[in-house]
Amino acid sequence: MKILFLIKSLKTPSSRIRAIDLIPELKKNGIDADIEILPDSFLKRVRLFKKASSYPAVILQKRLLNYMELKILRKSVNFLIFDFDDAIYHRNASPSISLKDYISHTRERKFKRTVLCSDMLIAANNILAGKVREIDEQKPLAVIPSSINTVRLPVKNDYTLSSPIIIGWTGTRSTLRYLEYIRPSLEEVSKKHDFILNIVADKNIELPGINTRFTKWDEKGQFFEISQFDIGIMPLSQDPFSEGKASYKLLQYMAAGVPSVCSAVGMNNEVSGNNEFCLKASSPSEFSSQIIKLIEDDDLREEIGLKCKRLVNEQYSLTQTAKKLAGILLKISL
Repeated sequence: MKILFLIKSLKTPSSRIRAIDLIPELKKNGIDADIEILPDSFLKRVRLFKKASSYPAVILQKRLLNYMELKILRKSVNFLIFDFDDAIYHRNASPSISLKDYISHTRERKFKRTVLCSDMLIAANNILAGKVREIDEQKPLAVIPSSINTVRLPVKNDYTLSSPIIIGWTGTRSTLRYLEYIRPSLEEVSKKHDFILNIVADKNIELPGINTRFTKWDEKGQFFEISQFDIGIMPLSQDPFSEGKASYKLLQYMAAGVPSVCSAVGMNNEVSGNNEFCLKASSPSEFSSQIIKLIEDDDLREEIGLKCKRLVNEQYSLTQTAKKLAGILLKISL
Protein backbone atom coordinates (compact mmCIF):
# COMPACT_ATOMS: atom_id res chain seq x y z
CA MET A 1 0.00 0.00 0.00
CA LYS A 2 1.21 3.50 -0.80
CA ILE A 3 0.12 6.61 1.10
CA LEU A 4 0.86 10.31 0.98
CA PHE A 5 1.77 12.62 3.86
CA LEU A 6 1.00 16.31 3.34
CA ILE A 7 3.26 18.29 5.69
CA LYS A 8 4.15 21.87 6.52
CA SER A 9 7.93 21.58 6.01
CA LEU A 10 10.87 19.23 6.42
CA LYS A 11 12.04 21.23 9.44
CA THR A 12 8.75 21.46 11.34
CA PRO A 13 9.09 19.24 14.44
CA SER A 14 5.66 17.63 14.16
CA SER A 15 6.20 16.92 10.45
CA ARG A 16 9.51 15.24 11.18
CA ILE A 17 8.35 13.28 14.25
CA ARG A 18 4.92 12.18 13.03
CA ALA A 19 5.62 11.70 9.31
CA ILE A 20 9.21 11.74 8.05
CA ASP A 21 10.72 9.62 10.85
CA LEU A 22 7.99 7.00 10.46
CA ILE A 23 8.60 6.24 6.79
CA PRO A 24 11.37 3.59 7.17
CA GLU A 25 9.42 1.74 9.87
CA LEU A 26 6.17 1.92 7.91
CA LYS A 27 7.94 0.30 4.97
CA LYS A 28 8.86 -2.68 7.17
CA ASN A 29 5.14 -3.05 7.88
CA GLY A 30 3.93 -3.02 4.28
CA ILE A 31 3.35 0.71 3.79
CA ASP A 32 5.23 2.87 1.28
CA ALA A 33 4.87 6.56 2.00
CA ASP A 34 5.56 9.68 -0.03
CA ILE A 35 6.01 13.15 1.42
CA GLU A 36 4.80 16.39 -0.13
CA ILE A 37 5.27 19.84 1.40
CA LEU A 38 2.15 21.99 1.15
CA PRO A 39 3.04 24.88 -1.20
CA ASP A 40 2.20 28.46 -0.32
CA SER A 41 0.11 29.32 -3.36
CA PHE A 42 -3.50 28.25 -3.80
CA LEU A 43 -3.03 27.05 -7.40
CA LYS A 44 -0.04 24.89 -6.49
CA ARG A 45 -2.00 23.38 -3.62
CA VAL A 46 -4.89 22.55 -5.95
CA ARG A 47 -2.52 20.80 -8.37
CA LEU A 48 -1.04 18.83 -5.48
CA PHE A 49 -4.49 17.82 -4.22
CA LYS A 50 -5.40 16.51 -7.69
CA LYS A 51 -2.19 14.50 -7.73
CA ALA A 52 -3.11 13.06 -4.33
CA SER A 53 -6.12 11.31 -5.87
CA SER A 54 -3.86 8.45 -6.99
CA TYR A 55 -3.21 7.38 -3.38
CA PRO A 56 -5.62 5.15 -1.44
CA ALA A 57 -5.07 7.31 1.66
CA VAL A 58 -3.72 10.80 2.36
CA ILE A 59 -2.58 12.01 5.80
CA LEU A 60 -2.84 15.76 6.28
CA GLN A 61 -0.43 16.52 9.11
CA LYS A 62 -1.61 19.27 11.44
CA ARG A 63 -2.41 21.91 8.80
CA LEU A 64 -5.78 23.67 9.05
CA LEU A 65 -6.78 24.59 5.51
CA ASN A 66 -9.24 27.28 4.50
CA TYR A 67 -12.74 26.35 3.38
CA MET A 68 -12.04 26.15 -0.37
CA GLU A 69 -8.75 24.27 -0.02
CA LEU A 70 -10.28 21.68 2.30
CA LYS A 71 -13.26 21.25 0.00
CA ILE A 72 -10.98 20.59 -3.00
CA LEU A 73 -8.77 18.21 -1.04
CA ARG A 74 -11.80 16.31 0.27
CA LYS A 75 -13.19 15.96 -3.24
CA SER A 76 -9.86 14.85 -4.67
CA VAL A 77 -8.67 12.14 -2.27
CA ASN A 78 -10.03 8.66 -1.64
CA PHE A 79 -9.54 8.56 2.14
CA LEU A 80 -8.51 11.60 4.17
CA ILE A 81 -6.82 11.28 7.56
CA PHE A 82 -6.06 14.30 9.71
CA ASP A 83 -3.17 13.91 12.17
CA PHE A 84 -2.42 16.44 14.92
CA ASP A 85 -0.33 16.71 18.07
CA ASP A 86 -1.23 20.12 19.53
CA ALA A 87 -4.34 21.98 20.67
CA ILE A 88 -4.42 23.77 17.32
CA TYR A 89 -8.04 24.78 17.92
CA HIS A 90 -6.74 27.23 20.57
CA ARG A 91 -4.47 30.25 20.31
CA ASN A 92 -1.02 29.60 21.78
CA ALA A 93 -1.07 32.11 24.65
CA SER A 94 0.74 30.04 27.28
CA PRO A 95 1.33 30.73 30.14
CA SER A 96 -1.46 33.35 30.32
CA ILE A 97 -3.93 32.79 33.15
CA SER A 98 -6.76 34.45 31.19
CA LEU A 99 -8.85 31.85 29.37
CA LYS A 100 -10.07 34.38 26.83
CA ASP A 101 -6.51 34.71 25.53
CA TYR A 102 -6.75 31.16 24.15
CA ILE A 103 -9.99 31.65 22.26
CA SER A 104 -9.73 31.77 18.48
CA HIS A 105 -13.03 31.42 16.66
CA THR A 106 -11.18 31.07 13.35
CA ARG A 107 -9.07 28.15 14.62
CA GLU A 108 -12.09 26.49 16.21
CA ARG A 109 -14.11 26.82 13.02
CA LYS A 110 -11.30 25.43 10.85
CA PHE A 111 -10.68 22.55 13.22
CA LYS A 112 -14.36 21.59 13.39
CA ARG A 113 -14.60 21.72 9.61
CA THR A 114 -11.50 19.51 9.31
CA VAL A 115 -12.88 16.94 11.74
CA LEU A 116 -16.19 16.75 9.88
CA CYS A 117 -14.53 16.52 6.45
CA SER A 118 -11.98 13.84 7.37
CA ASP A 119 -12.61 10.11 7.11
CA MET A 120 -10.49 9.53 10.18
CA LEU A 121 -8.57 11.46 12.86
CA ILE A 122 -5.28 10.56 14.53
CA ALA A 123 -4.56 12.41 17.77
CA ALA A 124 -1.32 12.36 19.75
CA ASN A 125 -3.04 11.96 23.13
CA ASN A 126 -6.37 11.49 24.88
CA ILE A 127 -6.86 15.22 25.54
CA LEU A 128 -6.78 15.96 21.82
CA ALA A 129 -8.93 12.92 21.05
CA GLY A 130 -11.50 14.23 23.51
CA LYS A 131 -11.81 17.43 21.49
CA VAL A 132 -12.59 15.38 18.38
CA ARG A 133 -15.28 13.50 20.30
CA GLU A 134 -16.90 16.81 21.31
CA ILE A 135 -17.40 17.53 17.63
CA ASP A 136 -18.25 14.05 16.32
CA GLU A 137 -18.78 11.07 18.61
CA GLN A 138 -18.84 8.56 15.75
CA LYS A 139 -15.87 9.68 13.69
CA PRO A 140 -13.16 6.96 13.36
CA LEU A 141 -10.38 8.04 15.72
CA ALA A 142 -7.03 6.63 16.84
CA VAL A 143 -4.69 7.85 19.57
CA ILE A 144 -1.08 7.46 18.41
CA PRO A 145 1.55 9.24 20.52
CA SER A 146 4.56 11.03 19.11
CA SER A 147 7.30 8.43 19.39
CA ILE A 148 11.04 8.01 19.78
CA ASN A 149 13.47 6.09 17.59
CA THR A 150 15.13 4.04 20.32
CA VAL A 151 17.48 2.16 17.98
CA ARG A 152 21.14 3.04 18.66
CA LEU A 153 19.98 5.79 20.98
CA PRO A 154 22.64 7.20 23.37
CA VAL A 155 21.40 6.35 26.86
CA LYS A 156 22.38 7.23 30.40
CA ASN A 157 24.13 4.45 32.31
CA ASP A 158 25.84 6.37 35.12
CA TYR A 159 23.62 8.16 37.62
CA THR A 160 26.42 9.85 39.52
CA LEU A 161 25.78 13.60 39.51
CA SER A 162 27.97 15.85 37.40
CA SER A 163 29.86 18.70 39.02
CA PRO A 164 28.17 21.08 38.66
CA ILE A 165 24.85 19.27 38.23
CA ILE A 166 23.36 19.41 34.73
CA ILE A 167 19.65 20.10 34.58
CA GLY A 168 18.55 19.89 30.95
CA TRP A 169 15.75 21.13 28.74
CA THR A 170 15.22 20.73 25.01
CA GLY A 171 12.66 22.40 22.77
CA THR A 172 12.01 25.12 20.23
CA ARG A 173 11.88 28.91 20.51
CA SER A 174 8.08 28.75 20.81
CA THR A 175 8.35 26.79 24.08
CA LEU A 176 11.16 28.79 25.71
CA ARG A 177 8.41 30.71 27.53
CA TYR A 178 7.96 27.70 29.83
CA LEU A 179 11.52 28.14 31.13
CA GLU A 180 10.74 31.74 32.01
CA TYR A 181 7.57 30.50 33.70
CA ILE A 182 9.53 28.28 36.12
CA ARG A 183 12.52 30.59 36.58
CA PRO A 184 11.55 31.23 40.25
CA SER A 185 11.52 27.45 40.80
CA LEU A 186 15.01 27.14 39.35
CA GLU A 187 16.17 30.00 41.57
CA GLU A 188 14.91 28.06 44.60
CA VAL A 189 16.92 25.02 43.51
CA SER A 190 20.04 27.16 43.04
CA LYS A 191 19.85 28.24 46.68
CA LYS A 192 20.58 24.65 47.73
CA HIS A 193 22.53 23.17 44.83
CA ASP A 194 24.94 24.45 42.20
CA PHE A 195 23.76 23.54 38.70
CA ILE A 196 23.94 24.46 35.03
CA LEU A 197 20.74 24.61 33.00
CA ASN A 198 21.64 23.19 29.59
CA ILE A 199 19.20 24.64 27.05
CA VAL A 200 19.21 22.56 23.85
CA ALA A 201 17.19 24.59 21.37
CA ASP A 202 17.22 26.63 18.18
CA LYS A 203 17.39 29.86 20.17
CA ASN A 204 18.83 30.92 23.52
CA ILE A 205 17.03 32.69 26.35
CA GLU A 206 18.36 34.87 29.16
CA LEU A 207 17.25 33.74 32.62
CA PRO A 208 18.61 36.21 35.19
CA GLY A 209 19.85 34.46 38.30
CA ILE A 210 20.23 31.09 36.56
CA ASN A 211 23.55 29.65 35.36
CA THR A 212 22.71 28.57 31.80
CA ARG A 213 24.50 26.97 28.90
CA PHE A 214 23.08 27.15 25.39
CA THR A 215 23.59 24.19 23.06
CA LYS A 216 22.44 24.69 19.49
CA TRP A 217 19.87 22.02 18.62
CA ASP A 218 21.03 19.48 16.07
CA GLU A 219 18.93 16.53 14.94
CA LYS A 220 21.79 14.03 15.14
CA GLY A 221 23.44 15.41 18.25
CA GLN A 222 20.37 16.15 20.41
CA PHE A 223 20.16 12.73 22.04
CA PHE A 224 23.82 12.73 23.02
CA GLU A 225 23.23 16.03 24.80
CA ILE A 226 20.12 14.66 26.49
CA SER A 227 21.98 11.57 27.70
CA GLN A 228 24.39 13.91 29.52
CA PHE A 229 21.60 15.50 31.57
CA ASP A 230 21.51 14.54 35.24
CA ILE A 231 17.87 15.62 35.38
CA GLY A 232 15.49 16.57 32.57
CA ILE A 233 12.66 19.06 32.99
CA MET A 234 9.41 19.60 31.11
CA PRO A 235 7.61 22.58 32.63
CA LEU A 236 4.16 23.56 31.39
CA SER A 237 1.58 26.05 32.57
CA GLN A 238 -1.92 24.88 33.47
CA ASP A 239 -3.88 26.20 30.48
CA PRO A 240 -5.99 24.94 27.55
CA PHE A 241 -3.16 25.04 25.01
CA SER A 242 -0.54 23.36 27.21
CA GLU A 243 -2.97 20.59 28.13
CA GLY A 244 -2.83 19.38 24.53
CA LYS A 245 0.95 18.97 24.48
CA ALA A 246 2.19 15.57 23.30
CA SER A 247 4.88 15.15 26.04
CA TYR A 248 7.51 14.60 23.34
CA LYS A 249 10.42 16.23 25.15
CA LEU A 250 9.59 14.22 28.28
CA LEU A 251 9.62 11.03 26.19
CA GLN A 252 13.01 12.06 24.80
CA TYR A 253 14.45 12.31 28.30
CA MET A 254 12.85 9.03 29.33
CA ALA A 255 14.09 7.18 26.25
CA ALA A 256 17.62 8.20 27.20
CA GLY A 257 17.08 6.99 30.78
CA VAL A 258 17.23 10.50 32.22
CA PRO A 259 15.24 10.95 35.47
CA SER A 260 12.98 13.94 35.03
CA VAL A 261 10.49 16.36 36.54
CA CYS A 262 7.43 17.48 34.61
CA SER A 263 4.40 19.66 35.21
CA ALA A 264 1.28 17.62 35.99
CA VAL A 265 -0.50 18.86 32.88
CA GLY A 266 -2.27 16.87 30.17
CA MET A 267 -0.45 13.85 28.75
CA ASN A 268 2.42 14.31 31.23
CA ASN A 269 0.15 12.81 33.89
CA GLU A 270 -0.34 9.67 31.83
CA VAL A 271 3.31 9.23 30.87
CA SER A 272 4.57 9.79 34.42
CA GLY A 273 2.33 7.19 36.01
CA ASN A 274 2.18 7.46 39.78
CA ASN A 275 5.57 9.25 39.90
CA GLU A 276 7.23 5.97 38.95
CA PHE A 277 8.48 7.05 35.51
CA CYS A 278 8.88 10.77 36.18
CA LEU A 279 8.26 13.06 39.15
CA LYS A 280 5.22 15.27 38.63
CA ALA A 281 4.77 18.80 39.94
CA SER A 282 1.38 20.45 40.35
CA SER A 283 2.78 23.95 40.93
CA PRO A 284 5.99 25.94 40.34
CA SER A 285 6.92 25.56 44.02
CA GLU A 286 6.50 21.79 43.83
CA PHE A 287 8.62 21.80 40.67
CA SER A 288 11.62 23.01 42.68
CA SER A 289 11.05 20.53 45.50
CA GLN A 290 10.83 17.62 43.05
CA ILE A 291 14.10 18.63 41.37
CA ILE A 292 15.77 18.84 44.78
CA LYS A 293 14.36 15.43 45.67
CA LEU A 294 16.01 13.88 42.61
CA ILE A 295 19.29 15.68 43.25
CA GLU A 296 19.49 14.40 46.82
CA ASP A 297 18.43 10.79 46.21
CA ASP A 298 20.92 8.77 44.14
CA ASP A 299 18.86 5.57 44.27
CA LEU A 300 15.69 7.34 43.15
CA ARG A 301 17.42 8.85 40.12
CA GLU A 302 18.66 5.46 38.98
CA GLU A 303 15.36 3.71 39.72
CA ILE A 304 13.34 6.21 37.70
CA GLY A 305 15.94 6.34 34.93
CA LEU A 306 15.83 2.59 34.37
CA LYS A 307 12.05 2.34 34.61
CA CYS A 308 11.31 5.20 32.22
CA LYS A 309 13.73 3.82 29.63
CA ARG A 310 11.86 0.49 29.61
CA LEU A 311 8.50 2.25 29.38
CA VAL A 312 9.45 4.15 26.22
CA ASN A 313 10.83 1.01 24.57
CA GLU A 314 7.61 -0.86 25.31
CA GLN A 315 4.98 1.81 24.61
CA TYR A 316 6.40 4.90 22.91
CA SER A 317 9.00 3.63 20.45
CA LEU A 318 8.94 4.42 16.75
CA THR A 319 8.67 0.70 16.04
CA GLN A 320 5.48 0.34 18.08
CA THR A 321 3.93 3.48 16.60
CA ALA A 322 4.65 2.44 13.01
CA LYS A 323 3.08 -0.99 13.61
CA LYS A 324 -0.08 0.61 14.97
CA LEU A 325 -0.36 3.14 12.13
CA ALA A 326 0.39 0.50 9.47
CA GLY A 327 -2.32 -1.74 10.90
CA ILE A 328 -4.84 1.10 10.59
CA LEU A 329 -3.79 1.95 7.04
CA LEU A 330 -3.83 -1.63 5.80
CA LYS A 331 -7.42 -2.02 6.98
CA ILE A 332 -8.36 0.96 4.82
CA SER A 333 -7.06 -0.80 1.72
CA LEU A 334 -9.11 -3.98 2.33
